[in-house]
Amino acid sequence: MMEIEKTLKDAANLLLSFSKTTTVRVISHYDTDGITAAAILCKALDRKGYGFHVTLLKHPFKEELSKLKKEDNEIIIFSDLGSGQLDMIEELGCPAIILDHHQPEKREINMDSIIQINSNMFGIDGNYEISGAGMSYMFAKELDGRNKDLSVLALTGAIGDKQHLGGFRGLNRDIFDEAKKEGLIQIGESELKVGDDSMEKEITLSIDPFYPGLSGREERVREMLNSLHIDPEKRYHNLTVEERRKLHSELYLRLLRNNLQPEIIDEVVKERLKSRVLPISLERFSDTLDACGKSGETGLALSLCLDIKRFYEQAKKVENEYKKHLLSLLVNLENEGLKETDTMKYFYSPRASIGSVMSGIVMNYFPCGGKPVFSITDKNGKIHVSCRATRELVDKGLDLGAVMRAVASKLGGSGGGHKIAAGGTFENVSSEELLSTIDKLLG
Repeated sequence: MMEIEKTLKDAANLLLSFSKTTTVRVISHYDTDGITAAAILCKALDRKGYGFHVTLLKHPFKEELSKLKKEDNEIIIFSDLGSGQLDMIEELGCPAIILDHHQPEKREINMDSIIQINSNMFGIDGNYEISGAGMSYMFAKELDGRNKDLSVLALTGAIGDKQHLGGFRGLNRDIFDEAKKEGLIQIGESELKVGDDSMEKEITLSIDPFYPGLSGREERVREMLNSLHIDPEKRYHNLTVEERRKLHSELYLRLLRNNLQPEIIDEVVKERLKSRVLPISLERFSDTLDACGKSGETGLALSLCLDIKRFYEQAKKVENEYKKHLLSLLVNLENEGLKETDTMKYFYSPRASIGSVMSGIVMNYFPCGGKPVFSITDKNGKIHVSCRATRELVDKGLDLGAVMRAVASKLGGSGGGHKIAAGGTFENVSSEELLSTIDKLLG
């Protein structure tokens, strides 16, 4: 901790060496963790009197980062990415701060004006113990200790990366304890992860959890609720104790048929994190942010973090449309079944961004037989891969980030990520050759 705090202080001093007329360039990822990481930086920069210009990137990063060469930036902060793009960042020839939790490249940086703060370099596990938003939060606190209120966004980012499963640990736990002590979060009662729409709509549009045979199927949801003698139009907070008990039992039974991991089952009905600054739980807020980011509404997603009261209704509409599209793909996949090799399950996705989300849902809620899940998007001469594993597989030694780096080394392209979640982009290779290579490396 002493080492990372010293490096954070060095990074803060680097930023503060620039005049307040500087517009700080912020580059982050477009999922919940990246969005909240960027929002934390925006709020912290604004409070210090700096202007900012933010871009939230999709994969692949190479094309997007190359655009920075045409800009005249004085300093750039990379959050929730950067450690896997060191060559490109060095080519920019610009002072930079990297706040990341993905596995870093094992090499020295060739520029003194680039400060890399990657949790893994300090013995802090970026898979489970800290998110990109958490790294941004630590930096924000170094800039000004009064930024503790941004801990709500840091915890939302960790939830977006599923680092809350089984309970917060490591630095995430420290942030949680701090937020609780400051009165910024409260632990609510045990309940389903739902909003304030009718139970018919909430279950029909439920993606995480994905209820087999129900999610995406309005008529079946209505039939199920009627069989339990629950009015489909009733809101969750209006259900009686007995109605909740019957509903919880029915949903648990449907999930248990697919042999879900214990940490996933434990999330179905649990005490939800609430905050006085949010109209919904942190978990639902995370879902809304992710939906906006994955829908291409990255500006709306960032705005939602900065002023939730003003942008929540607009974001909710985007989320509902996104869920309907995603559920249509998941229902088709549930009906058709996954493809399989000796070492993995896989499916084809129409878009890389959708495949990234689907792979996580499929890994957690579909019957995968103890194998990791890969999404393949073959489009315009490029193949995008997104893959997910369970904590059980990681504990047995699986490292998907290492697998994807090895695939990139063998076939060209780029690849990397976490042990439990990774991805890559490849050219001049067929999907058959790519799948065969992945299969052999996994084996």
